Amino acid sequence: MLPPLDRSYPAPLDTCKPPVPPADPRAPDLRPVEADYGPNQFEIGVDGPDPALAVGGSHDQQEQQRDYMLALATRGFASYLTGHTPGTPRYPSDGDVRNILADLNTNPPIGEVGVDVTRAVYQSNIPNATAQEAYQHFVDNPEQVFGAGGMEIRPPAGRLEDGGRYMLETGGPPPTWLPVEIRLDPDANAITINTLDGHVLRGTQTFTFTDDCNGGAVLSQDAIFQGSTQMVGDIQQLASVSGGQHNAWENAHREIYGQFNGDQDYTGIGTSAVSPDLIKGWGEMLKTIAADPGNFVDVLVDSGGELANETIDHWGGWAGDFLDWTGIPGGGVVRDVTDTIGDGVSTVADVGGDLIELGLKAKFW
Repeated sequence: MLPPLDRSYPAPLDTCKPPVPPADPRAPDLRPVEADYGPNQFEIGVDGPDPALAVGGSHDQQEQQRDYMLALATRGFASYLTGHTPGTPRYPSDGDVRNILADLNTNPPIGEVGVDVTRAVYQSNIPNATAQEAYQHFVDNPEQVFGAGGMEIRPPAGRLEDGGRYMLETGGPPPTWLPVEIRLDPDANAITINTLDGHVLRGTQTFTFTDDCNGGAVLSQDAIFQGSTQMVGDIQQLASVSGGQHNAWENAHREIYGQFNGDQDYTGIGTSAVSPDLIKGWGEMLKTIAADPGNFVDVLVDSGGELANETIDHWGGWAGDFLDWTGIPGGGVVRDVTDTIGDGVSTVADVGGDLIELGLKAKFW
């Protein structure tokens, strides 16, 4: 008796089953955020507090991040000023930037996604490029990709390195430094960015490129983040932190799309001090201030209280360290007392700012 015929046939060689992107901005737990759909079909979906981001971490963790952020912001402003003043040596130098980055730790979000932590999924299409080609463009041309998002890389980077640390400098508002660490996964065509101490956000995000089986690729970017310190809460009353991030990545996605679709010169936001997008951002912040000057005064007073708190904490730290060094007891007590005093000054400033804002509104509105 003959055996039954084997009616199974090998699949055609050109059959392609596109992998499902690791994140979908249209997932049921995400809500859409307005963005320029554009030729690359760019979309954003978010879950959690947005645009008013939550702040993560304990009191001590927030104070530590505040100190790092203030130190980086001061250097970032100097770097931005010298970088856009012809004939002026760049300060801090590239060597100084490398040393600063080497001493920072990663600062992942703390808390529950959707409650304390915001999740954002960005997605776009890249016709005429395989996933590997699009991934390689990002790796080999980070200055173009980040530059389109309004971020200059310091020190300059010809390509991204696995484990590499970079300072992303933005023109604001306000100008600042954003330290990050990069992780590369060429097998998955994925790039992960982790924020470091002093970044405005606690966060991590992964860009994954997948083939669409139609001669192109899909770029899915899955990000989780939150404010790193209460000062971020003050800042975003004048300029949306998450809104700035959304706009930056929208332009970065568009730059990658342009490289394979006839727009290789796309610059997006760019890093010029006279960038139209940058000027627009400053203009929107000024309109916010003009529309509610009382709130602006409140933010100034609150920020001044945080600066005073940071200064008092440092004085107490130096005094306590000196007592420890000389062997005189009481170093810990001095640090605790000055920390309490600093917190009190910050609290008084918060209350005072609120009262001033209420007084101005009562008088003029």
